[in-house]
Amino acid sequence: MRAGVFRVSTRNFGAVAPYGGKYGPGGRMSNSGMTATVFGGYGFLGRYLINELGQCGTRVYVPFRGCELEVRHLKPMFDHGQLGLLPYSPRDEDSILASLKNSDVVVNMIGKYYETKHIVPTRRADGKLCRVNYSYEEVNIKIPATLARIAKAAGVKTFIHVSALAGDPDSESDWARTKFLGEAAVKAEFPEAIIVRPATIFGAEDRFLNLIAETAIRLPFFPLVHGGDTLLQPVYAVDVGKAIMKIIRNHEMFEGKTFEMAGPAEYTYKEVVELVADITTVKTPLVDVPVPIANLVGSFLEQTIMPAFTTDLLKQMQYDVVASHSNDRQRNLKFLGIEPTPMDKIAFEYMHRFRPGGHFKLVQGYH
Repeated sequence: MRAGVFRVSTRNFGAVAPYGGKYGPGGRMSNSGMTATVFGGYGFLGRYLINELGQCGTRVYVPFRGCELEVRHLKPMFDHGQLGLLPYSPRDEDSILASLKNSDVVVNMIGKYYETKHIVPTRRADGKLCRVNYSYEEVNIKIPATLARIAKAAGVKTFIHVSALAGDPDSESDWARTKFLGEAAVKAEFPEAIIVRPATIFGAEDRFLNLIAETAIRLPFFPLVHGGDTLLQPVYAVDVGKAIMKIIRNHEMFEGKTFEMAGPAEYTYKEVVELVADITTVKTPLVDVPVPIANLVGSFLEQTIMPAFTTDLLKQMQYDVVASHSNDRQRNLKFLGIEPTPMDKIAFEYMHRFRPGGHFKLVQGYH
């Protein structure tokens, strides 16, 4: 065993599963012996953990709000009867309890990069009119703490909270600040909770590389802040999903621990933009935009229902998001036996669609 690398246990047919059940022949038609509830499991990162759970025959409940069509992409990941899609409200504690009361492990993956809004102001419980539906404080602090409290009272064995590597109590960004405070709120309700702090995540459905490519196509230039010199350490969504699954399998060893999950390489934001340009072949001038002007644009765009850019995102873009290298025993992907996937190895697989005419235009023999 290499120094500093945790050897994750491997279980075969008939071996004892993490929560006392038995495996079947393996795969999606087996029985992992555990039941999990994953809040936010139908989002970008959530689907990768859901797939890992489905692959070993775990019974999974995915609470959702809104239209049931938003969760239908999860169904092929499970054998019949192993996936429960439960309507709920994060403001209704009875529906939360119903979602997790039969589970061994609860994972909170709820998150939003902007504060959701109504088209017109609505009246809040305190009688005030407001367009904001779910604020950063509610999504990143109140709801995670509520889930942790209810899970603890229901006798759930393991609670995993997915936060963010950018979390910082002193950050000017409300999103980053509340992400950090949410970790403390969860630990106050469920001291054994396991915290997962991923860096900027890339993957086929991301709002990172895809958004950069869309911006380059739609605008005559690509805007940068501070010359794009802030550092990022992007991590692959599939790697994070596999890592959380390994934490679940060995949950007793990691009670109360925190994991930092980052990729193998650091990039400046400008280098990421240049990588996207190389893949898509869409070359636009890179223009350094003064912060006051970028802030003005963000204050306008954040009034839309699904903003592409906000003033809070602008604040986040001015800070490095890289692994701290001070984590106790370096609990990261390599610690779990996962070799971090380089971004430049994966990006082409889903970014070539932005090429004018597609990649077929550059390859002979298709037509």
